[in-house]
Amino acid sequence: MIQFPSSTRKDIRFPKESFYTHATLTPAIKRAMVDDVEQIVCSHTLSAGTLNVNASDKVRQIDVLTVSLKKRECNEKIFEVIERTIPRHILFVLRFKSEYRMLIHYKEAYENVKGKYRIVESFTTEWQPEEEVSLSISGLDLERIYHNFVYQIAGNKLTKEPGRDLCKAVEQHQEAEKIRKKIARLEDQLSKEVQFNLQLQLSVEIKNLKKKLGDS
Repeated sequence: MIQFPSSTRKDIRFPKESFYTHATLTPAIKRAMVDDVEQIVCSHTLSAGTLNVNASDKVRQIDVLTVSLKKRECNEKIFEVIERTIPRHILFVLRFKSEYRMLIHYKEAYENVKGKYRIVESFTTEWQPEEEVSLSISGLDLERIYHNFVYQIAGNKLTKEPGRDLCKAVEQHQEAEKIRKKIARLEDQLSKEVQFNLQLQLSVEIKNLKKKLGDS
């Protein structure tokens, strides 16, 4: 299991009801909070003081929320609501029985609005047995530690390149996802098309889009 320094341990339980009063929930999200979530615990707080690293203006604290689930598959909009309610960066450790999965929202601060962030993209790991779950704390400041969490959880969805900011890697991932979705739509259209000239046109467009992704 993930081992955080003992100096970061908190074990503070967050009642689910607290999110009902501090967030505007749709009926579906409120029902999912009741039906899908067993317990929410702030298990660790990562800060410059608890980790003995440099402070960061952009990432001042990372809360590790361990969320025990009643079911393996749940409405993941729950975690976006929690993220928006807590004005800090969050690492979610999801637990269902003896399996674990990590989730992190890459988010950026709104300009000229202190303590408010927008979720740019979400990344998760696969479900794994407890003994196989791993996450390393690496970086000289909290922002770099947070960025490395995002890279580790995203896995091969993000390419880490020297000198390139994480936001650019996320933008590249989002653009690639748009292209993949377009390819899927065109391939579905191609499978139903009966006119040869339109089949040829669709095939060329699909091939060009795959070249953008680096596919053969």
